[in-house]
Amino acid sequence: MAHSSFGSGWPNCQPERMVVLVRSDGFRRSFHRSIVDLMQICLDLTEALGYDVEPWQSWGYSCRAVAGTSSPSNHSWGTAVDVNAQDNPRRRDRRFQSNLPAAVVRMWEGVGFRWGGRWNWPDPMHFDWPGTAIQAEQKARDLRAFFAAAGGKTPPPALPAGGYMIPPTVRRGSTGKVVRKMQGLLAAHGGTQLCPPDGIFGPTTEAVLRYFQGSGNDGICGPITWRRLIEQ
Repeated sequence: MAHSSFGSGWPNCQPERMVVLVRSDGFRRSFHRSIVDLMQICLDLTEALGYDVEPWQSWGYSCRAVAGTSSPSNHSWGTAVDVNAQDNPRRRDRRFQSNLPAAVVRMWEGVGFRWGGRWNWPDPMHFDWPGTAIQAEQKARDLRAFFAAAGGKTPPPALPAGGYMIPPTVRRGSTGKVVRKMQGLLAAHGGTQLCPPDGIFGPTTEAVLRYFQGSGNDGICGPITWRRLIEQ
């Protein structure tokens, strides 16, 4: 259950307290007004860490009970998010199944969320906020202030406690979602024609990356390059 400061949940939900979070990738879900900014930050960080949040299989506010029970779901308070439900299901056989990177889980838990992947009946898609509404608002302010002090126009993959949490280093020959994320950021910096986001770090991608890096380039996307791609 969510903290009482968030009001009442199922069956006496309060939709008037919800705010729609709209992201450029098509994600459009509602959350409690006191936690919507913190959700925005954590979703941004999730993608900055190389894990794509798929709008069609991610959920927010829902006035309902926990599946198969009469207990109110944290979703009914708007304090929970399900990330990529089909990839991180709550299986009937109670087996754990998830493609969430460990760094993403550490980030959410580091901010203060609970992860359903640690439950006896694993629910890896699920993150919910156990604190108060005021604590959620303050956490978002603290993180925004930290990002601003770091000079980023958008939240970099960083937290004030525990050091920077950045995507893994990638180089020629690397493949997958992290490479596609890097290619997308390179495209935003003008490399659209030369660097299609296909998730394959080949010679063309390396050339575009070296051009972005400028003098002293090494064609490897490590911590310094990730920071430049995300913050600039």
